[in-house]
Amino acid sequence: MIFFAIVNFQNSPKMLGSRLSSTITTGRCLLAATSHAEVTGSIQKRQMGRRQPKQGKPPILPPSKKVLYHVVHAAWQKPEDVEELLWRRHAYNNAVVSLREVFRAEIAQNASHGQGIEAMKEAEALEFDELILENQKRNEAKRAARESRESEATKETKRVILDEIHVELEKRNLEKKAAEEEVKRAIERSSGFVDRENLEKKILEALEKPTIYDFAIDRAGNKYFVPQPVKYQEGTPTRQKGRLYDQTLGTQMGMMEEAAGGEKRHLEQ
Repeated sequence: MIFFAIVNFQNSPKMLGSRLSSTITTGRCLLAATSHAEVTGSIQKRQMGRRQPKQGKPPILPPSKKVLYHVVHAAWQKPEDVEELLWRRHAYNNAVVSLREVFRAEIAQNASHGQGIEAMKEAEALEFDELILENQKRNEAKRAARESRESEATKETKRVILDEIHVELEKRNLEKKAAEEEVKRAIERSSGFVDRENLEKKILEALEKPTIYDFAIDRAGNKYFVPQPVKYQEGTPTRQKGRLYDQTLGTQMGMMEEAAGGEKRHLEQ
């Protein structure tokens, strides 16, 4: 651009100077913009962390035909080795042909004596039938043994089930008898229960003969019961009502029951 401006305006110095200054200013602006763009691109590249992609096909495309197979080119061998291998190949082929001829002659001889391929097929069919019969006999023996074993197992299972049923029935009978006995005892106890008919009688009996549940026990295991309370208050009543029933149980009063199922006896004060 500078050379173009000098060539076109070499006859006018003033215009040339103005053009040169404007051209230089434009070039500076372009250089500054270019440097700014490079810096911005490098910063963005660093921030994004992009890499240079690998050269080649994308992984989704199939491989080309030229890389599907790898052809191995054998190295050239020595002439004497090639001659030896060729001779061995001819000898092997001749041996195979000779064996084929021997086998053909043997088959023809067997056919002439009634031992040809048809006879071999018949013998194989007979052997196959014999094997099938033997297999059937073996299967029958296995089936009979299996049936006997299953029958024994069935009998044993039935016996175990019947024994369990018998034990369960005996257990239920015992429970039934125990329940019947409990019901009988409850019925016997119910004769002394309180109902509407004997309510007054039971109240009078409780007042005349109260039941005492309080007792003391010593180291020997003897029990000392509280003496029966009096029906009517005797003497001057105590003024301290809260300690009316506070008593010290001992050997001086009440009733004593000896340990180990001893008899009860009354103690006099």
